[in-house]
Amino acid sequence: MRVWLLALAATWPAAAAAQACKQPPRVPRHVIAEAMRAHGPYSLTSTTTAMVFGSQALLAIVRQRQREAPGATQFLIDHEDWFKAHQETAGVDYASMSPSARTAYENRQDVLVDYGPEVLQEVKEGAVPRTALDVTLFSSDTTGPSEFGYKDTLSVPKMEVYNTRVVRFRMLEYDSLLLYDQVSGVSVKPLGFLSAVFALVGRPDLKETRLAVAKDYWQVMQGRVNVMLGISKSGTATIEPEGRGHEGVPRGRPDLAALAKRLAQPLEVRYGPPSCLAQRLARRATGECRNPMGGTGSC
Repeated sequence: MRVWLLALAATWPAAAAAQACKQPPRVPRHVIAEAMRAHGPYSLTSTTTAMVFGSQALLAIVRQRQREAPGATQFLIDHEDWFKAHQETAGVDYASMSPSARTAYENRQDVLVDYGPEVLQEVKEGAVPRTALDVTLFSSDTTGPSEFGYKDTLSVPKMEVYNTRVVRFRMLEYDSLLLYDQVSGVSVKPLGFLSAVFALVGRPDLKETRLAVAKDYWQVMQGRVNVMLGISKSGTATIEPEGRGHEGVPRGRPDLAALAKRLAQPLEVRYGPPSCLAQRLARRATGECRNPMGGTGSC
């Protein structure tokens, strides 16, 4: 036993060093605020508009990083910097922020963004995306709940949204749409007239969302959830600039119908493996981070 412990003591520092991940820079709050100021004329305090708002801000930060640090491929965003910049941009008090924003802040949900050439390896079908991001949302509070959620009362149908401690997705920016692909760690529970149907399958896992924005800032969204093993369900919704959602495409809006058709185009790509840090965060979420002597590790 003594020999085994001495051998372990000799090899553990080397193994720990081999597993160390390069720490990316943290984006300053003023840079986040600057990226957010380029938003369109839509509600900044609605959960239903949070996706387009956050995506546009992330893409603006990526482009700035590509100009200022051409060799970099990652950055981190602290939950407090993101929330405070968002609140400042919206010009509202804490209670007026969206439930999704407040929930992410209260559960210390930080963001890791990978945007290097290794994110996307091959385009199998469809157009070549302008930008490819590998995004990891993770709770920096390791003692907090393993899952947290909020109610989205403006969506159609109204629903509860749940995040696990680590959420991952790939985001592809095309000329006319955004694709959120291979989503993990997000589940939804519709309320109201669909609640009885979904009670049979629990909370479906969100797997993919596609988003397009019209010239007047109406959004068209198509989402796909896994309702049970091997079976998925897709739906289309439109969202007014002030955040109110509608099922399907309203009559008299051929432009929105055209966007919905564009969202349905075949798109298939092959992604590269997650970065070292993204893999470590995913292992932490599943409780796999343990050192050889027992107990939770530092990843």
